[in-house]
Amino acid sequence: MVKMGDAKKQYFVNFMSELLATALLMFLGCMGCIPQTDNPPAVHHMSALSFGLVVIVIIQIFGHVSGAHLNPAVTIATILLKMISPAMGVVYIVAQFIGAAFGFALLRVLMPQDWVVRGFCATQPHPKSTPQQALAIEIIITCVLILVCCGVWDKRNAQKQDSVPARFGFIIAGISMVAGPISGASMNTARSFAPALLDGHYYNQWIYWIGPNIGAILGCGLYTFLFACKDQEAASKEEGEELDEVNHVMISEKS
Repeated sequence: MVKMGDAKKQYFVNFMSELLATALLMFLGCMGCIPQTDNPPAVHHMSALSFGLVVIVIIQIFGHVSGAHLNPAVTIATILLKMISPAMGVVYIVAQFIGAAFGFALLRVLMPQDWVVRGFCATQPHPKSTPQQALAIEIIITCVLILVCCGVWDKRNAQKQDSVPARFGFIIAGISMVAGPISGASMNTARSFAPALLDGHYYNQWIYWIGPNIGAILGCGLYTFLFACKDQEAASKEEGEELDEVNHVMISEKS
């Protein structure tokens, strides 16, 4: 039986974990994208690698606490796979948006003002690509990211978790290197929203609200239909029942 106090504490711990983790993603990741620190400016591969290495650091710190989702698309995937409850998913996503905005705002305050120009660290399609092309690419690369997540979460992979932070970091770096110049390689609505919010520049933002989240649904559907085993589905169902019990305790207290 899950105690009511324990359930509340877990909600708070996960909220703070995702908030701080996503704040670090934006603060450290975008710090690596400042072009003025290099003369001549570094190629785009360096900013992609910076984000990937930052992800390794963050997963190492927060992965065992909340899973270090850092991304609403990843959280949506865990909800669809019944790894967390919808209520906990909302907590994660709210924390991610707040954390992303906080981390990016802190970076803007601490950097020389002439370095943080309008559009800095924003995700935008390449001028020669259409919004529809960028949308398709965001759907595909986020689908790939979620397929990676599903493979890591698969119970058959339980004994191969020792290098998960490094694997995720380099996978994100690799995807960003190849897709970044075309679509911005966001794969993460919160990551794209924070620079847009603080710059007041929402042009083409719809791509990063639709693409990653469709990619999450598509990735979960593909993995479940093609690769999931019955034992995995049973385990997910059992975890979902435990989460329902947590929610029931909290609702009972309120009533």
